[in-house]
Amino acid sequence: MAGCSAHVEVQRKVAKADLEKGISDALQKTVGQRPDSVTCPGPIDAKVGQQMRCELVAGTTKAGLTATVNTVNGSDVRYSVKVDDHVSSN
Repeated sequence: MAGCSAHVEVQRKVAKADLEKGISDALQKTVGQRPDSVTCPGPIDAKVGQQMRCELVAGTTKAGLTATVNTVNGSDVRYSVKVDDHVSSN
């Protein structure tokens, strides 16, 4: 019998709700305040370097932000959050 091998890459995703909650948790930890809401367009691929644009609302302030996947270790996906320098107020 001849040997054979195959490589299958399973594409994991961080669910939209988990991403939004994770961003809120990260902002509360780093800024000391939890935003009223964070909205992302969908799930993000659990792949290092993947980015997603989201929006946060805190009171009358709206700001865009970018979430970037930094590390993936099994089901543990870590990402950084960078809030835009320009924010708008209602």
